[in-house]
Amino acid sequence: MNTLSKIVAVAHVTVLESIRRKDPYVVLVLGLAIMFGAGIFSSFGVKGLEKFVKDIAFAVTNVFACVICVAAAARQLPNEIENRTLFPLIAKPISRTAFFLGKYLGVAVISSLVVLAFFVEIQVLFWIFKIEAGSVFYQAVYLRVVSMWFIAAVSLALSIILTQSANVTISLLLVLAMQTFANTLITVHSGLSGTGKRVAETLYWLAPHLELFNLGKLVVHEYPAVPAWVLLALTVYAILYSSIFLTAACLRLRRMPL
Repeated sequence: MNTLSKIVAVAHVTVLESIRRKDPYVVLVLGLAIMFGAGIFSSFGVKGLEKFVKDIAFAVTNVFACVICVAAAARQLPNEIENRTLFPLIAKPISRTAFFLGKYLGVAVISSLVVLAFFVEIQVLFWIFKIEAGSVFYQAVYLRVVSMWFIAAVSLALSIILTQSANVTISLLLVLAMQTFANTLITVHSGLSGTGKRVAETLYWLAPHLELFNLGKLVVHEYPAVPAWVLLALTVYAILYSSIFLTAACLRLRRMPL
């Protein structure tokens, strides 16, 4: 069995374990209930409520998808070590890097499937209440999936040095920070000068910007689709930052005594 087959095998087991835990089902049912409750308001025909429904639907999807992704990634390595299932795997001809990348692939797949399920719910909700979404809706779906790849990389990398509970907390705070950090820097930038201003500008360009992957507002306000090159650039952007975290995590894992 070559390295790629081993990575895929570990990913397959990871996906099956996540499905057996039934976490995605609970969140999907809860998310559907919230979105459907918001959608009922649009049936009253009050002008502007369609935008409210869209906004709620995308906000619910964003929050719950991030929670599922972080929770799934944060428990992978701690559970393997605690249950001592990691050691037989490492004893077999599978490298730590292949094992880690398999875990990452599995988390990325299950998180992407959750996002797609959420957006199927949203599409059904829009169909029931006769709400128009536009072609930018499908671009929003794609970019939300891509953002899950990056969030999974961050949380799984942190699982090497943090406990599961600490990782979930810190990862969710990081996700929140990466979605709001840019706007905060832009707000305070004009009031800075000298070294402080240069530091803020450096942080702005170096820090990952998760808000770039959120097209929810474009869907809400019925903007036209964004150019294809923007989607490609954001995909490369997510892969680049994910690779940085995954590479650092693999190097750390290879040096860890197990």
